[in-house]
Amino acid sequence: MIKNCITENTKILTIEVDSLPELSEDKYDYYDKLSQEMSIEMGVPKELLFVAPHFFFINHWHKIDGKWYFYKSDGYDFHFVNELLGEVISEYFGLDTIHYQVAKRIVGGKEEYGLVSENFCSTDYLYTRTWDYNLECGNIHRLDELIEICKSPEEFKLLLSDMKKFVIRDFYTSQLDRSGNNFLFKEKKDKSEGKRLAPLYDYENSFESISPEIYSNQILRVNMKDTELPKLFKKDPEYQENLSRIRDANMDELMKIVEERHNILIPSDMKEYYRESDKEKKDIIRANRLVKVLKPKREDRKIS
Repeated sequence: MIKNCITENTKILTIEVDSLPELSEDKYDYYDKLSQEMSIEMGVPKELLFVAPHFFFINHWHKIDGKWYFYKSDGYDFHFVNELLGEVISEYFGLDTIHYQVAKRIVGGKEEYGLVSENFCSTDYLYTRTWDYNLECGNIHRLDELIEICKSPEEFKLLLSDMKKFVIRDFYTSQLDRSGNNFLFKEKKDKSEGKRLAPLYDYENSFESISPEIYSNQILRVNMKDTELPKLFKKDPEYQENLSRIRDANMDELMKIVEERHNILIPSDMKEYYRESDKEKKDIIRANRLVKVLKPKREDRKIS
């Protein structure tokens, strides 16, 4: 239960409503129009708000003091912590990310704990999904094909750098749910900025993989035990930097940031689970020699 993580010092944003919108077939036209209006106001792609007959997230959005917030909760403390830890890990990798607040939503007098995040989309930007470009899934070289959706080599270089961080970051956390709806590209509508990776979000389904050496998203699938990867990674300074971040990560420090930022408690058994996951990923990197081992300077070498 999320309540087990809450302390008397936890700062909680409370949302109280009489009821939530409910999806029904006779309201498809109404919600289609409403989602279009919300998209225009918020900058969020309409496809992330409502697509008939089943994709319906309008009831997660709340407008508070003129700002839009997205609320989420399944009541599971592990997913709750995953989201908060995922934000901190994205920051650690130097990636833009959604920012969460602990929340309590009361609907018709019934309350539950969860998280809210302020809308990160801007009406100055266009946000797109991999599906919008018909990008198919492949191996890690699929990232090189992103040049096809860029307007210049310079734009591609920046986007590719974002994506390398993204892939290694998600591998570290065993992110299981990177469908075409769960990460976005962004570009300035006035063309003053090229295509980049939008802030990351949705870290709920992480640290759950039964095959920790494998990571996949909508456009690629990577097995870190692939014998071709060491050569590729070792000749690429950006991959080396990002893989080294995993090698050098201090999971206890990352969890401490989460606890202190939100004044919550991460249960001790959960902490041990995250430590084990961290060690597992470091072991994969070491066993498969994905990071160069720096030789000591001649004067530092021991004389046997």
